[in-house]
Amino acid sequence: MTTIPATDGVPVTISGSAEEAGASAARAAADAIVAAIAASGRARVIFASAPSQEAMLSRLAGDDRIDWSRVHGLHMDEYIGIDPADPRAFGAWLAERLPVGRFASFARIDPSGDAEAEAERYEAVLRAEPVDVTCLGFGVNGHIAFNEPGTDLDDTRFVRTVELAPASRQQQVADGLFGRVEDVPGRAITLTVPALLSARTLVATVLGRQKAAAVAAALTGPISAACPASAIRRHPAATVHLDAAAASGID
Repeated sequence: MTTIPATDGVPVTISGSAEEAGASAARAAADAIVAAIAASGRARVIFASAPSQEAMLSRLAGDDRIDWSRVHGLHMDEYIGIDPADPRAFGAWLAERLPVGRFASFARIDPSGDAEAEAERYEAVLRAEPVDVTCLGFGVNGHIAFNEPGTDLDDTRFVRTVELAPASRQQQVADGLFGRVEDVPGRAITLTVPALLSARTLVATVLGRQKAAAVAAALTGPISAACPASAIRRHPAATVHLDAAAASGID
């Protein structure tokens, strides 16, 4: 395991395997959650839903230092129109991997009704109190949550509806979550870049050679809407945890 400074000083930890990278990210997230609970009696945490987060979430869920009864969970995106009980729904996916039954609360995005109204409702939930930790990943095209290339990095909204880029829909198939691109919902409700960056601490876990180009663009290229993940370099308390494959594009 090695730690290197990326552009703008964001610490980057490179591990030999996906499991080791997940463990490294889980330690960073757990440290931030424990610190938030110690400081204010509770931690508000935004979680990402993706196979790249499996190892991190598994380690995090097993960290005995965390008092989950003081954790208020949120998630960062959801397909519009999907059945909330579908295991591919992001809220349901997280509920299978985290001890949400022990959480103080787990606020899910409801994709079953009016999407614009739900975006407004969830924005009010998100803005109600400060967020302590965002646990996120990068998409193959550099998206974070479902903020696709070209998104406004300074959006005044915290939650909005979006169209998914073809690359993002294809990623869901490549990850084994859907059988065909046509089966992947084309629209989603997503937290915006400013919403994700509003947390006191950011912990990014990025795995696999298919993410190498996005990682290189995010960490060594310009901070630009062309690669929304690059915006994490604006954050004063962000860390990035990579396996060797995801780091292979960094010079």
